[in-house]
Amino acid sequence: MIRIKSIFLKLFITYIVILMVSHVIFTFASYLLFQDHFDHAHPNSEGLDRMKAFGLASVISITITGLFTYYLAKRITAPIRQMNRVALQIAKGQFDQKIKIKTRDELGELGKTLNFMAQELAGLDQMRKDFVANVSHDLRSPLTSIHGFVQAFLDDTIPNERKSHYLTIMKEQTERMMKLVDDLLDMARIEAGQLVIRPVIFNLSERVRQILARMEPEFVKRQVHVELISEEEKDIYVFADPDRMDQVIVNLIQNAVQFSPPDRSVEVFLKKEGQAVVSIRDEGPGIRQEDMESIWERFYKADRARAKNAGTGLGLSIVKHILDLHQTDIQVESEVGRGTTFIFTLPIVLEMSKKPQNE
Repeated sequence: MIRIKSIFLKLFITYIVILMVSHVIFTFASYLLFQDHFDHAHPNSEGLDRMKAFGLASVISITITGLFTYYLAKRITAPIRQMNRVALQIAKGQFDQKIKIKTRDELGELGKTLNFMAQELAGLDQMRKDFVANVSHDLRSPLTSIHGFVQAFLDDTIPNERKSHYLTIMKEQTERMMKLVDDLLDMARIEAGQLVIRPVIFNLSERVRQILARMEPEFVKRQVHVELISEEEKDIYVFADPDRMDQVIVNLIQNAVQFSPPDRSVEVFLKKEGQAVVSIRDEGPGIRQEDMESIWERFYKADRARAKNAGTGLGLSIVKHILDLHQTDIQVESEVGRGTTFIFTLPIVLEMSKKPQNE
């Protein structure tokens, strides 16, 4: 069985078949209508001439109609051929290609969709390039630093009293690379749908206190005062994944500290309002209103919103995905020059009928 792969040929052959069938039907109908005349008519030259003229007229009609059908089919399928060419170029990475839209029908809508797809792919490709550049820089900087210090240790050019200081720097750079790699792995799990949460009952208040104590050296280094504020008389227990909540809170506090000028404060609020409410407020440069939605995007660079070049743009995206898995939302309130506050909620545990599984 012959398969026709060209939509142009399909249309053309369809029109020709319809035309020929219509002529056959017309001829058969004419014969039925004038059957008596044909039966009593004597064949003569005039009758033959009329039949020849009728046949010639049919051939001319089919030919002219066929040419018109060819032109019409070619014109109808031209946008499809153009879309095919553009789609192949987009597949090769040429995202600047555009389809010229001249109609408002279904083909015109398809052309608009392809143009929108090319625009989105171009933006994603640019973000990917920026991301690779940022990650390369963030990996190269600590590696260069560590390589230099190791070489200095091997050459024995560092005084004994300074070795501890440089080892501490090497440890910090190593931790920086480990965090970057962990973020990349988490993002890969998120994209593959493999990031899972294991919620248990745990003491949120105690967890936040432990996080602040663990991060205190970083606060001292950046000269930022971080304070936990809670008016609740008892600790707050919640039902969530404690390890992922660590990740969320650490990311938000690191952002707040990172973008806070020296001698400023970062405040972490804990309170109950039907649910456990966690708020982290800084006194940094704030986020512009037009950038509010973009901060959750992958690869988004914080310097676009906060006028500082820091991070690879993965932290807040991971935070958003983790909270989405907990079926809770995160809100951001910010004013340029006045600071930013991130707020999220967790389901609270009111009755402690059993011992907390994780404290």
